Amino acid sequence: MQKTVYRGLLAIMLASAAPAAAWAAEGGVFKLGVTNDALTLDPIGSSDNGSIFTELLIYDQLIRPTKDGTALEPGLAESWTSNSDGTQFTFKLRDAKFSDGSPVTADDVIASLKRAQGEGSMWQRFFKPITKMEAPDAHTVVLSLDKPFTPLLNNLAMFSASIVPAKLVQEKGQAFFDQPVGSGPFTLKSWEHGSKIVLEANPHYWQQGKPHVKEAQLLIIGEDNSRVLQLQAGQIDAMIDVPVNQMQSIGSSGDITAKVANVYRVDLVQLNNKQKPFDNLDVRQALNYAVDKEGIVKGVLFGTGTVAVSSMPVMRYHNEALKPYPFDAAKAKQLLADAGHADGFSANMLVPSGDSTAQQVSAAIQANLQDVGVKVQLQLVEPGTQWETTKSGKYEMSLSWASSDTIDPDQLIGFTAVNPERANALHTQWHSDRLNELYEKERRTLDGAERGAMFKEMEKIVNDEAPFIFLYNKGAAYAYRTNVEGFEVLPTSNWRLEDVSLK
Repeated sequence: MQKTVYRGLLAIMLASAAPAAAWAAEGGVFKLGVTNDALTLDPIGSSDNGSIFTELLIYDQLIRPTKDGTALEPGLAESWTSNSDGTQFTFKLRDAKFSDGSPVTADDVIASLKRAQGEGSMWQRFFKPITKMEAPDAHTVVLSLDKPFTPLLNNLAMFSASIVPAKLVQEKGQAFFDQPVGSGPFTLKSWEHGSKIVLEANPHYWQQGKPHVKEAQLLIIGEDNSRVLQLQAGQIDAMIDVPVNQMQSIGSSGDITAKVANVYRVDLVQLNNKQKPFDNLDVRQALNYAVDKEGIVKGVLFGTGTVAVSSMPVMRYHNEALKPYPFDAAKAKQLLADAGHADGFSANMLVPSGDSTAQQVSAAIQANLQDVGVKVQLQLVEPGTQWETTKSGKYEMSLSWASSDTIDPDQLIGFTAVNPERANALHTQWHSDRLNELYEKERRTLDGAERGAMFKEMEKIVNDEAPFIFLYNKGAAYAYRTNVEGFEVLPTSNWRLEDVSLK
């Protein structure tokens, strides 16, 4: 049977582990100011970015997205092949080691993927289509499927497909993830929950000469202005989530560079479709007409975003024909009257505390909705609490956002629009039989125009049904001091700290 071969630039890199001197010679401690702590370091039990971004520094996957987010490249697998109908994939492993010096084998890969598709995994549906896993030898893994599953390769590039040492996980159980062993660029040195995660360079990392720093510290600084002040004072080397109203001033001294990365992210207001009046389509559409999204992008984001049309960011197969809901207060009032709410109604909206941009956006939304008779009470909550509250369904409105961990839209459409699914349409509980049908079909359809048309139709359904107030596609603002090289935010919103060096 004819085979298709996938290879990337990393395949030509030396497979042997770098000697400790290769990274220790440069040395240095890189301090990054982040917004949220990790909740867990177990890849199959993670759904928050604090956990996901940390895990991507500790573990490796078979393959991973390229830095520009347009393709997949080798990870632990230096090459892979597939048969013509996409029902069998063969991966050739490089000579990589875990941070304890033990080799990464095909058995470790199979055990990790079986764990990812097991009952204890939050991501099992991403890997269930794999019906057979074989290891012809220690450096070869063969995955077989009963029928094509197009998102598989992108799913194998996710954090939830991280490869862990099978023997240690079996011996220690869940305790393994308190002090995990991975094959990524860093290993966990210490973790002060709520304060900082300290990572040290993995001396056995397979990319020769990396990481360039001997230690990376993730300092949890939830309040935006505190991160800015610490960056300006040189207490941290870089920060994420720069308040956009400080983008120009933050680098005025010449010691700091501020940038905005294009990422696969969408900001929106979750509406609990199980609670009145958000179970009414007219109400949901009215709220979309009532909010001046263009004004928010210009006035609050300083132009660092575009108005959103759905719960999907602008990425592959985006429906370019869709138009945002225009700002039309009169239309909003009419729809509210049609829904029996001519005098408006009152509701509470959760807003992440410590996020100055979110608070400005929520205030603008509050003012817009007040103008059409909807009285919104803002409730500041810690981001982790906000997630758990929306997940439990005990909320009315919530200012939130979603980003894609893959370069394929399958993950985010499943996360924000499919119900039942692991997030039940991002906790809105909204449901569409047609969208669910299309979701199942696109997963069996080879990449191309036919699959693309399915995503476009799904995005239109979400736009029409308005389970959210669609706000904007926001760029990721970040900053670093001039002594830092190689720090950048990727389209998948994470960062590869193995590429960072200090001058």
